Amino acid sequence: MPKIIVLEDPLTAAEHVELGVAYERKGELDLAKREYERAIGKEKSHFRAHVNLGNVFLAKKEYGQARAEYLLALEIRPKEAEATNNLAWCAIMSGEGTEEAIVRMGDVVREPDGRRPEFLDTLGVLLMKANRPDAAGEALDEAETLCRKAGACPDNVLREIREHRGDLSKRIPATSPTPALIK
Repeated sequence: MPKIIVLEDPLTAAEHVELGVAYERKGELDLAKREYERAIGKEKSHFRAHVNLGNVFLAKKEYGQARAEYLLALEIRPKEAEATNNLAWCAIMSGEGTEEAIVRMGDVVREPDGRRPEFLDTLGVLLMKANRPDAAGEALDEAETLCRKAGACPDNVLREIREHRGDLSKRIPATSPTPALIK
């Protein structure tokens, strides 16, 4: 009996992305990477494929490749909040591109729909990494305030913001109160 050979991939780019997400959820990063790359092969400007491929590279600590994918996603959708946020975390984790990430996240949080706790938290961590404790504290304060509003964010997000606030307080030496003058 003759063998049937399929010369054309029957899946769409979106279907490859869905398959990649399924692999990623199972922790099979190499298979997820393959599917995202196949999606991009079919549709070079597939935003979600680039972001998800960046996420795989970030999870594998391949920061240069993660950054490249996030930047490609941002060429497709400039100033898109999720891709910008992920690019910022790449800068936080790699220590490279922090200043650019601060500018980009600043643009995101200046947008009315960008004033979200998770984005302000990311900006706070970036500013902390850039040794700007006052600005970092302001961003984390606002993130926590927004998060505490009724149902504004899940408990794990609030917990993460508080952990970052704790990290910031460890970086800033406590100032001793000024002694009262005796008259």
